[in-house]
Parts: sequence; structure tokens; C-alpha cells
Amino acid sequence: MTRPLTRSAALLRRLYPAEYRAAYGEEIVAVHAESVRHAGRRAAAHEWAVLAAHALRLRTRLSSRDPAGQVLAGAAPFLLAGGAALGVVHLLIALVLRATGSGHAPAGVGVAQAAPWVLALLCAALGRWTAARVLVLVAVVAAQCLSGLSFGLHLDLVELWALMGVLVLLAPPDAVDPSRRGRVRAAVAAAAVAVPMGGLAALWIVNWPDDYLSIAFTPLQESLLLASTAWPAVVMVLAYLRHLADPATDRLRAGGVALAVLPWVVAVVPPLYDTAFFLNLDAMAVLVLLVAATAVGFRRRNRLAGPAGPETPDPLR
Repeated sequence: MTRPLTRSAALLRRLYPAEYRAAYGEEIVAVHAESVRHAGRRAAAHEWAVLAAHALRLRTRLSSRDPAGQVLAGAAPFLLAGGAALGVVHLLIALVLRATGSGHAPAGVGVAQAAPWVLALLCAALGRWTAARVLVLVAVVAAQCLSGLSFGLHLDLVELWALMGVLVLLAPPDAVDPSRRGRVRAAVAAAAVAVPMGGLAALWIVNWPDDYLSIAFTPLQESLLLASTAWPAVVMVLAYLRHLADPATDRLRAGGVALAVLPWVVAVVPPLYDTAFFLNLDAMAVLVLLVAATAVGFRRRNRLAGPAGPETPDPLR
């Protein structure tokens, strides 16, 4: 056992940045040795991976001590909420839609792509962030592997899920808000996105035409489809505004919620629409909402913080 342990500890030590290694090198080796002393092979590999991930976060400046890590930690719950909300809508389509020529695969493919996102949000809501991150990884891999079987014209949904998933996985897990209030806010954001979009999807499924490619949308249908692309961004902007306006919330973490808005700049475009036109329109609308929310949030934050004195320290920092 001694030689493999020494080799693994030495490799682990080299993964850390030079300055950190010089200051804490012996402690790193001691912690690793203690963690694997009575552990089995699988447990030892897990402990090594945890420490290696910490080393890589320090190297890339994405740890909970770094500004970028804190921004990602603020974004992660709401990125997960957005991905899970899309998962709910896609599950509804996958389980109910059976129209011939609709471009959708059998229900099992859709479930395999969307269900991990929904399960990840449930785990996060229960405070099990590690399990949630594992499920997000499964979701990203499943979406990429099965993308050729399911989405047809909607490959942009695979890309959106991939972007959200990668950002969630990059966030330092020890910096994500573990409080009950934070978990409830993320769950509420997911529900606020999923319920209206799910209702619209249900109406669309009920009225699915036999000859889909020749359909002519009414002005009301066009308005609803356009609103459906902007609605998730509106929900996330409101969450950002609430965090930024609260003096008790660290500004970097509030900025992270703004980061959770940005993937919706490239929203899932309704079929048969002028993609370039609506992407540009959606991007402009989202950016205008972000600028307005930032102005209002800072103004309210300063007004609330003024009488109370200095900003309340963030207990997670």
C-alpha cells in the first residue's frame, strides 16, 4: 500500500498551484493519507478525485474563494432551474406527443434526455447538491449522445442544455447556497418557467396538425409562441432583480443570477419562424431587461442599505 499511496499523493500534490503547494503541500499529503487509510479502492479513488477537483479549481481560479467561482455559484441553482423547467416541458411532449412526422423520437429517448434534469432539481431542492451535479452530468451526456434521435429541428435545445450543464458543473459545490430559502427560490423559478410553457405545449399537442409543415399561424398563435421564447428569461431576470436588490446578498452571487439569464439570449425558437430575426429580437429583449433590472436593483439596494449602514456580510463567503 505504501508505494501506490505515495505516488498518488505526489501526483495530487503536483496538481495544486505552486504557491498553494508550497504553503500547504504537507497538509495536502496528510489529508490524502488520512482519508484513504482505511478506505476501500472505490472510496480512495473518490477521495482522490475530490481533492484533485479542488486543485483544478484553484488552478483555474474557479474555487469558492475566487470571484469567478462565486459568480458561478450564484448562477448554478438558477441554471439548474432553467434546465429542469425545459426538462418538464420536454417530458410532457415526449410522453404525450405521438403525431406521425412530428420529428420526435419514441418517448424513451425524450425521457432519457429530460428526466435527469428534473431529478437533479429535486435532489438540489432536498439539499443534495452532489447528487444533483452527477445527474446534470448524466443529462448533458445523454442529450449529446441521443441528439440525433430526437429533436429534429430543435437541436438548439441540446446546445442550451449543454451550456447550462457545463456552467453548473464548473460552479464550486462548496459555494452554492445551501439554505432552505435559496433552494426554494430555485424551485419556484423552475415552476414559474415550466408551468406556463407546459400549458402552452399541452395546448399545442392537443391541436397538433396532421400536415405540420403547411400550417399557417394565427396572430394569437404567433404571439404566444414568441412569448414562450422570452418567458424563461423574464423569470430569471426577476430572480436576478430580487437578489441584486437585497443588501444581504453578495453582489458577486447576485451577478451570478444574471449569468443564468444569458443562455436565454439564444432561446429555443419556435418551428417555421425566421430564426435569425427572432434570435436577434429575443437577444435584444433579454439584454434590455438585464440592463433595466440592474439599474432598478442597484437603486433599491442602495436605498435599503443606506439607513442600515454597511452591507450585511454574506454568511457563505
